[in-house]
Amino acid sequence: MAYAIELIFFSVRGLCLPVGVKVLGISGWTIIQLVHMIASLVVMLLWSEKFKPLLRGSAVIMLAGLVPYVFMPVGYLRFLFGLIGYAGLGGVVTGARCGYAFASNNAERFFGIIFVYFSVMFVRLAHSQWTDGVFMTRILPLVLLALLCLCIYKFREEDFEVKDEATKLDAKGLYWAFAFFIVYFIIDGYIGDLADSSLKAEYLFTVIGIAITGILLTAVFCGLHFSTWHLWNLFFFLSIGMGLFAVLAPRLGSLKPMHLFCGLTYMGWPLCIYTMGCAQRRFASYKLLKKCTLIYVILSVVTKLPGNILANLTPDALPLVTLCITVTTALVMFMLSPFSYRYLFSSIWISDLYKSDMVSLQKKVEDVDRFEKYGLTPRQKEVAVLLLAAKTRRQIAGELGLSESTVKMHTAELYRRLNINSRVELFRLFGVAEDADPADLSENKISSISK
Repeated sequence: MAYAIELIFFSVRGLCLPVGVKVLGISGWTIIQLVHMIASLVVMLLWSEKFKPLLRGSAVIMLAGLVPYVFMPVGYLRFLFGLIGYAGLGGVVTGARCGYAFASNNAERFFGIIFVYFSVMFVRLAHSQWTDGVFMTRILPLVLLALLCLCIYKFREEDFEVKDEATKLDAKGLYWAFAFFIVYFIIDGYIGDLADSSLKAEYLFTVIGIAITGILLTAVFCGLHFSTWHLWNLFFFLSIGMGLFAVLAPRLGSLKPMHLFCGLTYMGWPLCIYTMGCAQRRFASYKLLKKCTLIYVILSVVTKLPGNILANLTPDALPLVTLCITVTTALVMFMLSPFSYRYLFSSIWISDLYKSDMVSLQKKVEDVDRFEKYGLTPRQKEVAVLLLAAKTRRQIAGELGLSESTVKMHTAELYRRLNINSRVELFRLFGVAEDADPADLSENKISSISK
């Protein structure tokens, strides 16, 4: 839940916790975002298998800055506490993002992002139509921060399953996922500044657009089973429509069509997060992920700063520039579709998006239901099933896509939780004769264990 809560807080902080100052003509919010991204990169580069102290330290820094920030009036003191708080939040976000990718299955990722999407829709509706009062500016941010810290505190290192090494083909898949991630934020850097939440009647159309695409995403993934490739193409067309209506707004005499398309383009947000999370789980090692994170932070100058600076200095030029950016970006991505489809959206892994990561083995566990009382994690249950099936450590590693050292770590933790010391004791615990040799177990014996 950590990433879901952070994304909801992301929406609240942008709407209800303004910085309200400029430094050398640059928005304080832009500077805070850069500090946030740099801190996120630093934590990612420092990431190791023992990450708890790193994340908990980040959470402490986040609270030290953001709790006072929530109660302070707009000004430079608030800006300084914001720098501290968002630096800590950058580290927390790195942990939350890794949890979303590496400790969740695909079904959990999808329903998590849909929950976030509709939650953000209601936050935006409340902000624009009803209230800017204490609930939105004090209570809700503090509740979200508390829940986020609780989730980070509950993180378990053994739940994170990451490849030790990634192949060249893996790298191509992850690079393409990052390309779509970056492209979305390039477009959003311009589109996000066009919708004005202070225009209540017009902004209501933005919320309607968000609702429409939320329903569409849910229908596509739960029933229609279209590829995410088709949804990305739809996002590019909607972005071009957004740019067109932004330019034509003065002639139309209404901002409502532009706001509607702005809401429709919000589909790119859950789409890029979900695609990125699934791709990380399928392709990434931590080494590869660190490299991609470094690339993204370097390119953040391209993705975020230009739109913010343009909105601050020459807002009248923003609609035309937005149209040019969306058309150019969409055309480039359409021309590169054969490559992105081959390495990212092809049948190599796209079917994984319609099932959880561990369907077959989870079904075995559900059939026998013999591990529930021991409080094992899903991965430990998988390892236990394969150990009871007389698989060697190397065979288990190959079947689960893990390294032998990772399987060894899970086996040791499994034995610790079961309060045993060997595989012989494991078989004895689940009803096998004490002198049984695991290597000689037949399918019939394994079947009897299951029964």
